[in-house]
Amino acid sequence: MTITRTLALRGAAGLAALTASAALTIGMTTALFSDSETSNANTFTAGTVTVGLGSESVTCEVAQVMPGDSSAGWSGGSNDLDTCVYDVTYTGDAPAWLAVDVLVEGGSPSLYTGDSDGFQMLLTNADGIEFVDGVEYVDAEGSATTIIAGTSVEDLLVSATPASQGDGVRFDLNHLLPTAAPNALQGGSVSVTLTFHAVQSDNQPIGACVAGRVCESIIWG
Repeated sequence: MTITRTLALRGAAGLAALTASAALTIGMTTALFSDSETSNANTFTAGTVTVGLGSESVTCEVAQVMPGDSSAGWSGGSNDLDTCVYDVTYTGDAPAWLAVDVLVEGGSPSLYTGDSDGFQMLLTNADGIEFVDGVEYVDAEGSATTIIAGTSVEDLLVSATPASQGDGVRFDLNHLLPTAAPNALQGGSVSVTLTFHAVQSDNQPIGACVAGRVCESIIWG
């Protein structure tokens, strides 16, 4: 059973912009729900992402995820898995709005069910802003909305203050497989892709947008 995270960046002509993709894949290969299983040591490595031209990738792996397993930043569960950490630095020379997109895709079967008995996520930044809580994000109208597997949640505003050159943002992705996970999820998998991007803030007011929610006032490109 393996969790893999990959980050990648690309630059856009005329504006130094970020695209960082992080893929988190979970697979189960043994008697997942047996209490005789012993979880192997789990290790994540922190990923550092520069917002600008160029590209790089970071991969982290973890063995065995069982019902009740959670990362250190989750309130409950085993707390013996490390948190996936993303350190993002904006290097563009013009002030910019930053956003994050979230895409959840399940395998066969999918560990992500969109309910409380399937794979759960908590995506936050260092300011304590929540972008994903469990299986939900907050839309532009302020309503908690369930993430639909295979459909990207786009343009979650990182901050109501534009980023300047050299500004850094830390994102933590914590996760849980609940003890209530049904036997039908044995052998299942899920991938979570995070895409960070930037666009100029000059001449682009955010209006009523709130950090952590979908922002539709900005033209993201």
